[in-house]
Parts: sequence; C-alpha cells; structure tokens
Amino acid sequence: MKLNLGCGPVQPDGWVNVDGSNRAYLASRLPWLNRALERSGLLAPTEFGAHTVHADLLRHFPWPNGSIDAIYMGEVLEHFTRVQGEQILHQCFRVLRRGGRLRVRVPDNARFWSRYLEEYQRTRGLARSSWSGDHTRFIKMYFDDLCVKRPKLWQSMGHFHKWMYDEVSLTLLFEGTGFREVERCAFQKSGIPGIAAVENRDDLIVEGVRP
Repeated sequence: MKLNLGCGPVQPDGWVNVDGSNRAYLASRLPWLNRALERSGLLAPTEFGAHTVHADLLRHFPWPNGSIDAIYMGEVLEHFTRVQGEQILHQCFRVLRRGGRLRVRVPDNARFWSRYLEEYQRTRGLARSSWSGDHTRFIKMYFDDLCVKRPKLWQSMGHFHKWMYDEVSLTLLFEGTGFREVERCAFQKSGIPGIAAVENRDDLIVEGVRP
C-alpha cells in the first residue's frame, strides 16, 4: 500500500490518495452538499470525491503500525509548523514497514532566498542612479503569498505556508525521526515504484528509508 498524503488534485490509481483539506472533507463526506454548491456556482468543480480519503495529518494516522510500503508528500509539509512537521514524520515512520520509504517534496528555502540575494547583489553593483526595488518582489511574495497573510477562505480553503525547509534542515528532520539512507533526490528518481504518477513538479526532494 502506498500513501499519497496531501494529494490535492493528483490522485492516480495505485495510490491511497489522502487529503486533509476542508474541500476534501466536503466532497468525500458530504458529496450531496458539494454537488449542490458546485451547481450553484459557489464552488468550482473538484477532483475530490468518494474515492478520496479524508484524514487530518495532525491526528493519529488511521493505518496500523508497519502496514505501509511507501509514503509521498508533495507540497504538504510547508503548510504545517516545524513542530507539526516533526509530528507528521513520526506518524509516517510508525505506519511504514521496515524498508518502507518516505519521500517529501517542498519548496527550497535556500534557492528562494539565493535568488533574492543574486538580484540584490546585481542591483547593488549598478550605479546608484540605476537602482530599483525590483528584487524586493521576493519579499512581497514571501509575506503576501506564502507565510504571513492568510488567504481568503474561499480562495484556498484556509491554507498558507507555516514553515520553510532547505536540504540541511529537511535531512536532519528525517534523520532525527529515525529514517536512514536519507538523500536529496532528483525529480522522479526514486526507490518508490510508480513515483512519476504522483510527482509532477521538481523542487527540494528528500527520501529516506525506515530501518
């Protein structure tokens, strides 16, 4: 059994597609209400449905110890605080079998701020008369779109980023949870069969094995 945690619209066959969002709850638990809201135009159509497993990742995972072969989380962990992220990885460790793999993809914090610094240094190297604030778009993106301003409930069902990771911090999180053979991985290069079905974007990707 392979879990696709925080699946969003990516729900391929061969995976147990799990999402903890309000919309996933609505579509999987109250499909009649979801259909009515879609027909009224209050909600856009969604890929969530009865086939989606709704689960709150901050609660005890509803799978037995050692029952899961692999877990994938793509663009999920950054929506939780650092402490909550640790709790989630401990739950992943618990339900994975020995030799099972956890693969996590998150935005690369180091790359994000490296791009800001590159543009800042480029601007600073210009004549003073040519300076502009264009490089501050990264700061605006960080505070407006990622971490501080809560989006309107009907735009994203309440989700926003609460933490950011780099290769070092994510690797240490894996190892601190007990995972071994922890490595940064290339896009869709994995010890998990069929990873291409769930991984549709490149970013910071780390994979580890439960010993």
